[in-house]
Amino acid sequence: MEFKKINEYTWEIEKTGAMKVPAIVYASEKLLQKIKEDRTLQQLQNVATLKGIQRAAYVMPDAHEGFLLNRY
Repeated sequence: MEFKKINEYTWEIEKTGAMKVPAIVYASEKLLQKIKEDRTLQQLQNVATLKGIQRAAYVMPDAHEGFLLNRY
């Protein structure tokens, strides 16, 4: 996954694959490295593929991986 640095605290993942819009991440470079350690950015790209999305998918500095529930 490649990031385009917009400014000190804004990063863009350009549209790729099924993404309908770019994905924007608001974080310092240090925080971005931590965000890359889990599935947060994969989830961001998934949001960018949703029907009806308009301008971009966004991740704020408090980003974290969502919870998965296993149902048996």
